[in-house]
Amino acid sequence: MRARVLLSILALAGAGAVPALASGSARRVVGNCTKSQLRPPSIIIACGDGNILLLRLKWTSFGGAIARGDGDYSANDCTPNCAAGKFHSYPVKVALSKAMLCKDHHNDYQLASLTFTGRRPSGQKSASAKVALLCPLP
Repeated sequence: MRARVLLSILALAGAGAVPALASGSARRVVGNCTKSQLRPPSIIIACGDGNILLLRLKWTSFGGAIARGDGDYSANDCTPNCAAGKFHSYPVKVALSKAMLCKDHHNDYQLASLTFTGRRPSGQKSASAKVALLCPLP
């Protein structure tokens, strides 16, 4: 009888723990610098000043080892200064990878691999670039 009660308690405890574990294990990305998100339409790359972003993101896959999508890489030219500069957009393919458990208990992608599919920002010699992503800022 004790064994049956103990098994029932363990089964109930396990049933409650599985959904909590599953919800925290889905891969996400920090889109707005402060919160982990699923399939965000944009990702701020330069959280300090917001001068580099990925915009109009359309995801073909998300949540696995690699998330893939297309969108625009948007960068401020900061001419004559960043406050007065203009944003320029460049078409890009995005692959997110290297998920890591962050303090918010979500596995957030930590690397964005970018492939420019048309013209690219001045100074960008290669058609591809890698950008480190962060866990949410406090």
